[in-house]
Amino acid sequence: MRPILKGAKISSDTGFLLLREIDERFGITCPTGSELEDTRSWVHSKHSQLQMVRQAIYQIAAGYEGFNDADLLRIDPALRLAIRKGDEAGAGQSRLSALESEVLGTEDGLKELENAPARSNEVPRRRKKQQRLIMGVDSTEDPALGKQEHVAFNGHFGKNCFQPLVASTGNRDCLSVCRS
Repeated sequence: MRPILKGAKISSDTGFLLLREIDERFGITCPTGSELEDTRSWVHSKHSQLQMVRQAIYQIAAGYEGFNDADLLRIDPALRLAIRKGDEAGAGQSRLSALESEVLGTEDGLKELENAPARSNEVPRRRKKQQRLIMGVDSTEDPALGKQEHVAFNGHFGKNCFQPLVASTGNRDCLSVCRS
């Protein structure tokens, strides 16, 4: 029997619950967690891959850069509720960093993450029974300093920029973003 988690009783960030609601409504991470190969030994695993993917995404979306705060956030009641951990703690910094490098950082992992916005658009399209999808592809300004990869001078903006191409629907729902 696992011990009941003792610790935080008050959350500092209930935005995790809003992120979970948006995630479930649009199906953003559901396929991501199940499509990727998990090479961990299940005997030693306390967290499902989907729980860890959600925890990582929710933390980043809530403004926590990297996974340095994961050791403290893992006991946050709102985050535990959002990733369906109940009384158990979420994943710590080392486990999420391993997920990032060993699973999400692979070619398949990056492909799954790139496809998440397109998957999230499928749910509203089906609800509206739309037969076709109108898309627009545009670049956007993302200023860059120094000599970073994938940076080029943009004459329109008059500065060095990353110029990701953004594919969106006529309703401005993001479908995909790729480097140019």
